[in-house]
Amino acid sequence: MKLDQIDLAFLHLGMTKNGSFNEQDLAGSDLAYLGVGRTLDKIAHLKEKNLLSLAGERFALTDSAKNIFWSKDTPLQTRILRLLEVKSFEESDIAKYLLESYNTILSEAEKLRSQGLLIHVTINKDDKIIRVCEITQEGIECASQDSQRLQLKKLLDEIYTKSSSMDNSKVTEIIEKLRKVSTELD
Repeated sequence: MKLDQIDLAFLHLGMTKNGSFNEQDLAGSDLAYLGVGRTLDKIAHLKEKNLLSLAGERFALTDSAKNIFWSKDTPLQTRILRLLEVKSFEESDIAKYLLESYNTILSEAEKLRSQGLLIHVTINKDDKIIRVCEITQEGIECASQDSQRLQLKKLLDEIYTKSSSMDNSKVTEIIEKLRKVSTELD
């Protein structure tokens, strides 16, 4: 699912507000510059993508939205790569958006760099030289494969839990085929 920086800002606002936000939270956030029209358009867009839902007077992040960047079931390296698909970030910003410690992000970013999945680029910003992380093409491919692998594992778990109502030989056959595909993805 392709997200942009504004999508990310809305989702991050929701996560920092315990999974939901209201108009006052928006007015006090970095998103206030959008204005009413763009804010409503973006909220509608996120609802269409099943990333936000209306919960009374608050907008709640769906489980799908939380799973993109904040699920502990998803490896941190995959979450970093997903974030970098949205935009290149300094390590401190990656830590802020993923709600992780800075030292943890430094360590994981270095592992990703050594694997060729991200690169460090220096840029001049406000007369300072800063280092940002950028995802490589290999990183994009890896993030996509990781997403497919996680979806496949969820599917396997779902089939396993629903298998009691199906014929055992058919369930076994389906699970074995899915495991072969899962092993190939590893």
